[in-house]
Parts: sequence; C-alpha cells; structure tokens
Amino acid sequence: MDLLLPALLGALKLSAKLILIIVPLVTLFEVLRYLPVFRRAGNVVEPMMRGVGLSRDAAIPLFTGIFLGIAYGAGIIIRVAQQKGLPARELFLMGLFLATCHSVIEDILIFIVIGGNGPAILAVRLGLAVLLTGLMARVWRPA
Repeated sequence: MDLLLPALLGALKLSAKLILIIVPLVTLFEVLRYLPVFRRAGNVVEPMMRGVGLSRDAAIPLFTGIFLGIAYGAGIIIRVAQQKGLPARELFLMGLFLATCHSVIEDILIFIVIGGNGPAILAVRLGLAVLLTGLMARVWRPA
C-alpha cells in the first residue's frame, strides 16, 4: 500500500498534465481549421511538399497528422483522398511521412512534461520523416 498511493498520485498528476496539453490543442486545431491559417501555411510549405513528392492537396491532412496525430489525421486523410482523388503514391508518401513524424506538437509537449528535450526530438523526427519520404518519392516515380 505504501507504493500504491504514490504511484496512483503520480499517475493522476501525469493524467492532469496530459489533459491540459491535449484538450487545448484539439480545441485550437478545431478553431484553426475554419480559418485560412492552414491554407496560408500550405502556400508556404508547398515547395517543400513537392520536394518530398506531395501535392498541395495533401497539405490539410498532413497538417492534421503533424498537429494532432495519425489517428485523428486518418479521418481527414480518408475524406480528402476521396474528395480530391489523391493517387496511391501520394497517399503512401503522406502515410510514410506521418508514420515517421506524426503528432509533433502534442508528442513533443508530452515528452517535455516528462523531461524530454523538445528541440532534439523535433529535429530527429522531422529530419527522419523528410529524409525517408524524400528518398521514397525518388524511388517511386509518378507514372
């Protein structure tokens, strides 16, 4: 019992910290989704997206996955893929990028809360995602 109470209190504290991170992020994302923020950001990152084999149509699902994670982004990816008719190659490249570098903001904040080095985590995840997706885009050429 002496070990159970401190463990339970620690778990409750961590849960409260996670709630304080995740709920505002999801709320902020929902607000930003209806503003022109993502469209403007898409214009800025479009040249970089082309460098890893992704088109402008992949911007919203990519931002969603980067911002909130691949599980939340999956619904957006499916909807955009159906609406815009994204080719299998682009869906694969987007999936590869997000599998490597999903939920950047949420995860990094969580890792910082538990003592991680945020800039190092961001650099490694983003660098690896760009490298792998860029390499695969060059290997799998559009038909």
